[in-house]
Amino acid sequence: MNTAILFLLLFIHTIYGQNNYRDYKQPRRNGEPPRFTFPPKSQSYREGSSVTLSCEVSGAPFPSVSWMFNSVQIHESRKYQMNNKNMQLVIYPFLEADIGRYTCVAMNKLGHISTSADLKLIASTPPVIFESPQSQRVKPSERVVFRCKARGEPKPFISWFFEGSEIQNLAGHFQTTNEDTELIITHATRQDQGTYTCMGGNAVGSMTTDAFLTVDAPQLERVDQSLSDHDIKRIVQTATANVDKAIADTQSDTKQALSNPQNLIKLFRFSAPRAVELTKAREIYEESLRLIQKHVESGLRLPLHQLPTNVSYESILAVSHIQTIMELSGCMNGQFKETCDNMCFHSKYRSFDGQCTNLDNTLWGASQMPFQRLLPPIYENGFNTPVGWEKEKLYYGFKKPNARKVSLELIGSEQITAHQQYSSMLMQWGQFLDHDITFKAPALSRKVYSTGGICNRTCENIEPCYNILLPPGDPKYKTLKKGNVPCMEFDRSSAVCGSGETSPIFQRISYREQVNIVTSYIDASNVYGSAEIDSTDLRDLFSDHGLLRFDIVSSAQKPYLPFEKDSDMECRRNISDDNPIRCFLGGDFRANEQLGLTSIHTIWLREHNRIAGKLLEINPNWDGEKLYQEGRKIVGAIFQHITYSKWLPKVLGQNGFNHYIGDYKGYQNDVHPGISNSFATAAFRFGHTLINPKLTRLNNEFATIPEGDISLHEAIFAPERLLSEGGIDPIVRGLFASQMKLPRSDQVLNKELTELLFHREAQVPLDLATVNIQRGRDHALPGYTEYRRYCNLTVPSTFEEMVSYVSNSSVIPKLKELYGHPGNIDLWVGGVIEKKLPDALVGATFSCIIGEQFKKLRDGDRFYYENPDVFSPLQLQQIKRYSFAKALCHNGDNIDRVQKDVFMYVGNKKSSYQKCGDIPDLNLNMWMSCCDGSCSAQEETRSKRNAHFYKQN
Repeated sequence: MNTAILFLLLFIHTIYGQNNYRDYKQPRRNGEPPRFTFPPKSQSYREGSSVTLSCEVSGAPFPSVSWMFNSVQIHESRKYQMNNKNMQLVIYPFLEADIGRYTCVAMNKLGHISTSADLKLIASTPPVIFESPQSQRVKPSERVVFRCKARGEPKPFISWFFEGSEIQNLAGHFQTTNEDTELIITHATRQDQGTYTCMGGNAVGSMTTDAFLTVDAPQLERVDQSLSDHDIKRIVQTATANVDKAIADTQSDTKQALSNPQNLIKLFRFSAPRAVELTKAREIYEESLRLIQKHVESGLRLPLHQLPTNVSYESILAVSHIQTIMELSGCMNGQFKETCDNMCFHSKYRSFDGQCTNLDNTLWGASQMPFQRLLPPIYENGFNTPVGWEKEKLYYGFKKPNARKVSLELIGSEQITAHQQYSSMLMQWGQFLDHDITFKAPALSRKVYSTGGICNRTCENIEPCYNILLPPGDPKYKTLKKGNVPCMEFDRSSAVCGSGETSPIFQRISYREQVNIVTSYIDASNVYGSAEIDSTDLRDLFSDHGLLRFDIVSSAQKPYLPFEKDSDMECRRNISDDNPIRCFLGGDFRANEQLGLTSIHTIWLREHNRIAGKLLEINPNWDGEKLYQEGRKIVGAIFQHITYSKWLPKVLGQNGFNHYIGDYKGYQNDVHPGISNSFATAAFRFGHTLINPKLTRLNNEFATIPEGDISLHEAIFAPERLLSEGGIDPIVRGLFASQMKLPRSDQVLNKELTELLFHREAQVPLDLATVNIQRGRDHALPGYTEYRRYCNLTVPSTFEEMVSYVSNSSVIPKLKELYGHPGNIDLWVGGVIEKKLPDALVGATFSCIIGEQFKKLRDGDRFYYENPDVFSPLQLQQIKRYSFAKALCHNGDNIDRVQKDVFMYVGNKKSSYQKCGDIPDLNLNMWMSCCDGSCSAQEETRSKRNAHFYKQN
């Protein structure tokens, strides 16, 4: 039988093997003449350009290829280069003498063939401006458009100049459209008066033409004459006194109201003295303009029709007056700028305030700098008044709806649905990360500058108050005491005078720009602080072991955050005096905001100290400063690794991550990592849609602790409950072993956030949705559809067209009733109701804004952990194998089981979780400082240092 099978196989091989040989081998044996598979093509090129001709051939043996120009053989030279076996001819530069016929010749022993292509020269002509900008006369606050078009070969580019200097920033007060052929001044001011030049240029030459802009209005000369230098000085002094008094009264009142967590947040605004000075200068500047307006209108008694309406006096006053106000208010003083000379430090470590991360643009990403803008703001007076400040103003033909009404009818939900895949830790990391990269400066005062009245005593729009009127039937009326105004208190965000980077040639104060008082970079600033003075308060400078400071430890001998000692504020969850303790102090002032956040802050304090302790064991010759900085550098890298490898792909979906962020290709010093206003004020607040109404608290068996779960409003500013109800473990375990809330367009925010936020009997509880909407208007963010247009997404013009953008069509009628037109929808509202992308937690618009921001944060960060200059290959390998899960194992009091990816929900049984010993660890031996024998004596001395470290796993 076996012999028969073998004979059959041999027969098949003989028949089919011979056929295959004849079919495949025979051409190779006989050869194949040359043939062209891709012949060169005739083309026209501009003078001076690089020309590439391709001539792909096949044949056996493979043909030799040569080139001829007008029947003359071409040889390689500086002019001509031949690549890819001569099948590619590169001609550079292409000049008039190179016009002609190029022939590709292919030859082997079986024959030769040739093919030709003709190259021609595109004639170059200098630019000719055929549509020139026209001189104009406008009134203050009017929109100005200059048009300029040019023709030429190559096509000319257009540049714009004001008074002989090129206009660099074309995304705010000045804008361009249509390939820069239109220059737009959004709201003209008297500072804009002057000569505007359009230049068309190309490689051959350039041409310019001028236009003059006159900004004028009846009676402006009388306004100028009514203001002497003495008047302006006196007015600025009065403005300074008003602002100083309001701030001082706010500080005093806040310290007296110890039971109110809102006041705690307000008190923390004064913790960064430099930020206070920068924002105070802006408040004095704006208050001065208000007082000048009052002085002019009362002194001149001009008819209303003779002065522009709803415009800031910044656009009316003479340039010399504006300059004087800038100088007297302090607006000429910008952020202190580091020299970045100490490269022994700056080449290895970050500064605390983010300066010098980019060595060419040292303030990029630094703390206390204005937020960036993706789109220009839409302040109602073109300068500083929020959207909705004028209650009768129409947008797309409709008024802005009351923010609280939008929340009541569209956002708040009694029902929530659990996410089937993700744990609550995904939400908690999002909040923790947000506090690393964004913190808008709150208003310095809750007192009206002009009268000294408190913001919660009025429903009027008076700086700095922008309160929200409660609509009829609002359940919050039940919490109002007799005589209280029916409003939810809302203070405007603080602003700064400018970025410090605007050209002084234009000598203008730009529109109101809010300030980010933390660094933009993902650098663990919420652990270490965003200013050197803050970092010093957080450090243990006595042990010389590089540790972070702490005051008390848990039963497992692991530290809690240190107590905040500089203020009189106590963190108490109610008005009684039970268990009063001071607030904990973290690198970010919001560390006490809720117990989940406080617990994660505690984890990372412990992780820094654990790493510093291990580094000391490995490198006993390192001093405290090096131990601290290396530990800080490692923790920051772990933050980045968790965020980019585990968290963002879940938020954006893997496809969204690949599209907007993609693979890392190295540091780019021309990428601005600053946080955009729309990201901080709207898009990244998507995280509020992930919050459950309670915090789950689980014991070591993954069962609820005797004290039970805790409602969110009871977990706010309640650090004493960590100390008295089991420490951080029940909270941390509850975060990674409970299901996150599913974001749905019909269940946007749970009512703990809309009805009970900062709940107290004596005041109106806040509503997070209402605050988000009003904050977007305070910052003058354009609407939802404008950001869809920015992201190159389709833009709905009717509510019928919005059906495809919202997952639940029942939301559409509510939107239509509230807003009237899709263009009127607030960015945050549109973003949170938008249909989510596949496997993502956000829709297309927020995915665009968030994805772009995190790409900039990565690519524009010199210290991003995957940059080859930051860590050695072995160190980077260790960081990439480490996980948030292992950090929880190390730094919980007694956490011995956890899932490897803590953002994934794996169930409620203890057996579903891995033992901590099975999860890869960080091998810090890769940070061993290797040195020769001369170090031995020093190492022996250092090894005797007596370090009393708390117990670690």
